[in-house]
Amino acid sequence: MGIDGIGKPPGASIASVGGAPSTEPARAAEPFVLDRSAAVAPSDRISAALSSLQRGELSLDQYLDGRISDATNHLTGQISPEQLDFVKQSLREQLTTDPVLVELVQRTTGSSAASAITPEGRLFAANRRARLP
Repeated sequence: MGIDGIGKPPGASIASVGGAPSTEPARAAEPFVLDRSAAVAPSDRISAALSSLQRGELSLDQYLDGRISDATNHLTGQISPEQLDFVKQSLREQLTTDPVLVELVQRTTGSSAASAITPEGRLFAANRRARLP
């Protein structure tokens, strides 16, 4: 048995594979049209938490903890508090160790140094500041 003509001689018809042929003529596709009046300015897409981070009202840790809480809010009451804490800790760990997520956080928050995100980097940055005269 061939799949999509595999194993059949060239030119063999596979019309019966898709089911009964339609008697209606094919409809022309409508072109995609973007409604410019519904466009959102980039500043309107920034969350209140991100705005607070950019103004310096929140630290990066506070921002990430808030985003994790938002992401896991639907789990409250659905799983035990211990499981919820585990999920939050796992998400937080992934945000600080997964290179793709670290880059995403850096792009989103505007942070340019990995030291602002990784625990090892924070320790390094704190020690470096402590040694300065």
